[in-house]
Amino acid sequence: MSTHDDRPKHKLRILAFVLLLIAGGVACRSDEKAPATDSAPYAAAVAAPLSVDRALDDRFAFIAGLATGSPSYSVLEAEPAWRDYAKAADKAWAEFEAAVLGPMRAWAASDLALARERTKTLFYPFGGPDLATAQSLFPEQPVTVLLGLEPVGNLPELDRSTPAARTVFYTDMGALVLDFLTRGYFITKEMTDIYSRREVDGALPVIGFFLKRGGYAVAGVRRLAPAADGTWTETPYEHSAERPHRPYGIRIDYFKPGESLLRTVYYFSCDVENRAFTAGSPLHSFLAGLGRPTTFIKAGSYLLHWDNFSTLRSLILDRSLYVLEDDTAIPYRFFVRGGWGITLFGRYATPVKDFTNVEQLDLRAAYEDPETKVRPLPFHFGYRWLTQVDNLLLAERHRRPY
Repeated sequence: MSTHDDRPKHKLRILAFVLLLIAGGVACRSDEKAPATDSAPYAAAVAAPLSVDRALDDRFAFIAGLATGSPSYSVLEAEPAWRDYAKAADKAWAEFEAAVLGPMRAWAASDLALARERTKTLFYPFGGPDLATAQSLFPEQPVTVLLGLEPVGNLPELDRSTPAARTVFYTDMGALVLDFLTRGYFITKEMTDIYSRREVDGALPVIGFFLKRGGYAVAGVRRLAPAADGTWTETPYEHSAERPHRPYGIRIDYFKPGESLLRTVYYFSCDVENRAFTAGSPLHSFLAGLGRPTTFIKAGSYLLHWDNFSTLRSLILDRSLYVLEDDTAIPYRFFVRGGWGITLFGRYATPVKDFTNVEQLDLRAAYEDPETKVRPLPFHFGYRWLTQVDNLLLAERHRRPY
């Protein structure tokens, strides 16, 4: 609670208003609603106090297999099951860092330099809780928006559970995140099976794992629900016994210790097929209000090849400043037809056997054309993680309309 008189408050309001204008738009922030406007996602990134929510931060650290230093967790951290889980997580994370994330960061710092400089929001549909890849490719952006079918879920209350239930949680978390750290993507069916057991009941703990393993501190967590007027209502995080109807979401505010930028990651549990994702719906309005995001898609099950996902495809093409994707996302022809600047990386190969009628002969021809000047891709993270034949396309919207 503030003890200042009205005059300093007035000066602070003026200063805050100026900072918002400098940031590129007036951002209206409320504890109750986050309007789906161009400025809404940036509210958390502007001049907010950087203070750790210690209780939440410790819970995130513990589920990431990291010692908290908190007396509240000392007994749990001494249990053999948690120690085994933490050891396995340390090993898998170090290997993934060396094989994928480190080379990915080095590559992105060079080949995505301009895109990263211009990116204020990263939109990652079909990413599920994969915050690790988003942070490695685009570490500077204030806002990240993740979409997935999977429920948001809860942070586990492990101090109130039995040793047997905690062991199941560590086993299920290991199956989720350690498999991801082997392949570089999630398998929806496996995630659904684990979430149905309810020890790990959604994406939130997995996002927390990546957030803490990335070295970030948690400033706050809020739940998101669509309001009757089409905006989004935010409420403080509480354990939820029921799964709401999709779409709904979670917002995590976080920061890198020693830095002054407060960042936000949104995760929305949603169905983005046309029948559920319609123009003017709360989620569509929120996403349309992101300004000019950079869109990133990998391991997207080729859904955006099909007309029943055309609403999301059109939104991405209409709004994105850049699109970075592998061949499982928007077909190459849409970027050629739209006059986008295109850079190709890696190697194109026939889609894996799980997917049919999605081979792109025009994209293959572009890769094989010596005039294309395809650039190398020094890491592996997609469906071809066994054969290590990966591709990425970077499309840049032309600054002048045709």
